[in-house]
Amino acid sequence: MRRFFVTGGAGFIGSAFVRLLLKEITSCEITSFDALTYAGNLDNLDGLDEGRHHFVKGDIADRDAVSNALTPDTEAIVNFAAESHVDRSIVSADEFIRTNVLGTQVLLDCARARGVRRFVQISTDEVMGSLAEDEQAFFNEVGERDARRSNSALRRRPECS
Repeated sequence: MRRFFVTGGAGFIGSAFVRLLLKEITSCEITSFDALTYAGNLDNLDGLDEGRHHFVKGDIADRDAVSNALTPDTEAIVNFAAESHVDRSIVSADEFIRTNVLGTQVLLDCARARGVRRFVQISTDEVMGSLAEDEQAFFNEVGERDARRSNSALRRRPECS
């Protein structure tokens, strides 16, 4: 049985990913881990196979919560959990730093401690820029960046490429 840990799994995109995994990989189990903030909605997970999908409410910045929810033999952590609305960060940067920086570090530390072999960090067009509407276009590690927000360069540092 392949095991996946999906953070932000009750969000719009995260829940679509969970549904896709369950459909495409019939021998998988998924733990959706979500704090259920403004972007998370349990209704997005309605109707999923309870034998293969488990929901855990938790904050990715909470090391104990992540460690306790991370099942043995997890193949991959897929991190959709993020504070991605830049306009909200103007009011308060605390949530952004806690989730996007500290939370990601907690996930990486827990992945290393548990021997998780794959970590997938999901990002947005505010960091990478928009992709041309061309069926042959795709992002890769060495492609051009065209971030749309002035602070995006701070989010995607050159040494990450």
